[in-house]
Amino acid sequence: MNRTLLISTLAAIALSLSHVSYADEKDVDGVAGSPASNEAIAESLAKLVFVPHDSGAPVVAESGGVRAVTVLPKIQLLAPRRMARTLTANPTLYWHITKAAVGNLWFTLVIDDSTVIDPLLETRIDDVDQEGIFSVDLNDHNITLEPGKRYMWSLVLSTESSGFGNDQIAQSLLEHSPNADLSAALGSLTPEDQAVRLAAEGYWYDAIQTLSEQIGADLDSPWKTARARLLDQAGLLQAARFDQR
Repeated sequence: MNRTLLISTLAAIALSLSHVSYADEKDVDGVAGSPASNEAIAESLAKLVFVPHDSGAPVVAESGGVRAVTVLPKIQLLAPRRMARTLTANPTLYWHITKAAVGNLWFTLVIDDSTVIDPLLETRIDDVDQEGIFSVDLNDHNITLEPGKRYMWSLVLSTESSGFGNDQIAQSLLEHSPNADLSAALGSLTPEDQAVRLAAEGYWYDAIQTLSEQIGADLDSPWKTARARLLDQAGLLQAARFDQR
């Protein structure tokens, strides 16, 4: 091999290696393979709109009173006023409380059927020592909802040491509504696109859970802003204001 041919060959190899290096750099910088930036996530979440499923269920009002001797915190379930659907059979249910729980805080899940007396789950909630959004994961309690069946979930905050009182009660309806096509489609979507799709399909509880799981400790993330917007759409202003701080 003469000197000219050798130089040409080495130059070609160097150029090829530089192209490989540049492609690798693009992937690391986020062009093709790294996690989306907060700006990209926020842009996707801007399309988040909840489209309620027309269930025909009555409005479920939150009710309760406050005794004169005790100013109890206010509880707001992260749920629409009408029954909403869950895609998963064991969702995580969320609520907001305005300050530390004083007294006994109980979570109850029952089948929405007057002939059924015993609750599926009745558990005391401890360690609610400040304002915030808290949750109960039904999976942690081995609860699996049946398809097409309605359930009532509620929180009761009472100053009665013996158990339930009528101090502060919040309740809502949910229904497990499987959708095999939607479940399959979600597998190929990013979390932000999953939340948008779930809200658009009327799966409130799954949309809220997807957003909440992504918030974590990053309180300034676009996920919290998106959850506040979704809560506002459902008229849950108390919880929405908390997320907007």
